[in-house]
Amino acid sequence: MCGIIGYIGKNVESVILDGLERLEYRGYDSAGLAVCRQGNIQSFKAVGEVSKLKRTVKFCDDFGIGIGHTRWATHGAISLENCHPHFSQSGDTALVHNGIIENFEDIKAQLSGMQYYGQTDSEVAAKLIGDKLSISSLRKMIKKIAGSFAFAAISKGGDSIYFAKQKSPLYIAKKDDGVMLASDPSCFAGFSNEYISLDDGEYGRVSISNLTIYDSNDKILQKQPQKLDFKFVDEEKKGYAHFMLKEIYQSRLTLENIIEKYSGSQMQEVLSQIKSLNFDRIFLIGCGTAYHAALIGQYYLRQAFCIDIYAAVASELQNECLPIDESSLCIFISQSGETADTLAALEYCREKGGKIVSITNTIYSTMAQKSDFCLPLCAGQEKAVASTKAYFAQCLILYIFTLFLQRKDYITSLKTFKNQIDYGDDFALGEIADFISKYQKVFFIGRGVDLITAKEASLKLKEITYIFSSAESSGELKHGVIALVDENLPVIVIATDEHLFKKTLNNAHEIKSRGGKLILFTTLNIDDDTAACFDKVIKANSAQKPLLPLQIIIQLQKLAYFTAVKLGNNPDKPRNLAKSVTVE
Repeated sequence: MCGIIGYIGKNVESVILDGLERLEYRGYDSAGLAVCRQGNIQSFKAVGEVSKLKRTVKFCDDFGIGIGHTRWATHGAISLENCHPHFSQSGDTALVHNGIIENFEDIKAQLSGMQYYGQTDSEVAAKLIGDKLSISSLRKMIKKIAGSFAFAAISKGGDSIYFAKQKSPLYIAKKDDGVMLASDPSCFAGFSNEYISLDDGEYGRVSISNLTIYDSNDKILQKQPQKLDFKFVDEEKKGYAHFMLKEIYQSRLTLENIIEKYSGSQMQEVLSQIKSLNFDRIFLIGCGTAYHAALIGQYYLRQAFCIDIYAAVASELQNECLPIDESSLCIFISQSGETADTLAALEYCREKGGKIVSITNTIYSTMAQKSDFCLPLCAGQEKAVASTKAYFAQCLILYIFTLFLQRKDYITSLKTFKNQIDYGDDFALGEIADFISKYQKVFFIGRGVDLITAKEASLKLKEITYIFSSAESSGELKHGVIALVDENLPVIVIATDEHLFKKTLNNAHEIKSRGGKLILFTTLNIDDDTAACFDKVIKANSAQKPLLPLQIIIQLQKLAYFTAVKLGNNPDKPRNLAKSVTVE
């Protein structure tokens, strides 16, 4: 989940640091860079965010060659020793790596006489490539490695960056006075209006004067650049304390963007082409928050059609023996479009003959490129690690998809919902955040679609507050889970379905009788006697039934945010997490 960048040109340190800040969503355990000028390599490293690295760097505006890295730790502790770039035995070659080398211990055992200063798998690659960096040494290295990688390497006295790609994203942009490589084309905004996308198995070298790319059979390729349809917006918080809160409040803007995009003829044509495909079952596939969106999509589609609809966790898809074949429509959901588990599931479904649709916020991503059709989220940049407006958008796109298949108007209902969105009462939500911040565990319960909302709300809370949180079906409490209920357990009850409310209320009474603290989030009108059963009640505006989960989740996202802030956590960059999960 790391991010790598390489640059040849003037002001190398500044350009690389700017790129690392754009890539920091991929990991912020540590950051480092190495720059070669006048035959010498100078490196800078720091544990923590890129801002800490920036304070250590000595800037120079002279021409140079450099590579940089922002790390999400997989192998080895978070330490300076394990911070990239890594070096060959003599230090003449510097290398950065995104991915996982699965056989690094075997390679390490074969490399006799080497001295290692850290515990990462990546350092093995630096030792393996050796002190004399060349296409030959690069080729030998990657042919010995099993796993995933995007490499960039430089050497003393060299004029090139050497690169290789396998299952981790890597892109190149080149112009007359500069060259850039990066894990994300967003780094190229302001530098070039076109880029080259590398495919798995490709490797090569690039200098100011030359670019050579080889395929997996060691044949030289001629690749055409793609237009960079991306305008980098250096988002500021603009009065908000954190990006997460700002992005929650951008839900309405996201909806406006979706209405505009999906009213147009281009997306109408894409939806029509998907609808015309021959399929008799639908799979909705994602990880984490995207999986919860898949569950919402399953709810929408099952309400509308009497065909097989499955929501599946991407990392488990290949273990479940699901009936995926030429008659399957496989819809993959990912904010970044680079989620490794989701990409692996996509390849599996393609091999089975499935028709591939992606729902992503990043239309230039690997997932979008490997799909037959792409449905964009239109959410704009999402900087906070915990997804908020992107989840909101994912559910809306699945709502649009369902209504389009039914030949129903979705634009009118979305315009109505735009005016119904309820961001809640910050004071009331802050009081509840103060209340639950005093406890070590929290439960969320719900029935039907409210259970899906409970799952997503629970994930948000645990992601950024580090409070143990669990989502449970209300009806399953008495089948074991109620043993955990006591006076030290706040339970958040989610209720938007009037037909299920009485049963949910009965479950709430079961919790209350055992000392549990009850907090109700609802869109229903309840009387005073019912409200008295709860310690706290949050009432959100009503809306059309299919969109009630989105009305409630906004308020629960804010609850998680306020709780994290109360506990002194940075909700934008929670510990151990990264925005884009690019390793399995």
